[in-house]
Amino acid sequence: MVEAKQLQNQALECLRLQADCMQLSKVVPSRNLQSHFASMAQFWGALAASGPGANAGPAIFKAGMQTQ
Repeated sequence: MVEAKQLQNQALECLRLQADCMQLSKVVPSRNLQSHFASMAQFWGALAASGPGANAGPAIFKAGMQTQ
C-alpha cells in the first residue's frame, strides 16, 4: 500500500513538472529555450504515463534525443 502511494506521488510530481515546462515554453523569449522546455514537457508526460516504477526514464530520454 505504501509503495502504491509512493508511485502515485511520483507520477503526480512528473505531471507537475510537465505542466511547469509547458508553461515555461510559452513565456521564455528564446526559441531554443521554448524547444527545450517543450521537449522536457514531453519527457515528463511520458514518464508519468509509463509509471515511475517502470524505470523508463533512460529509454524515454534516448528516444527523445534521437528525434531531435
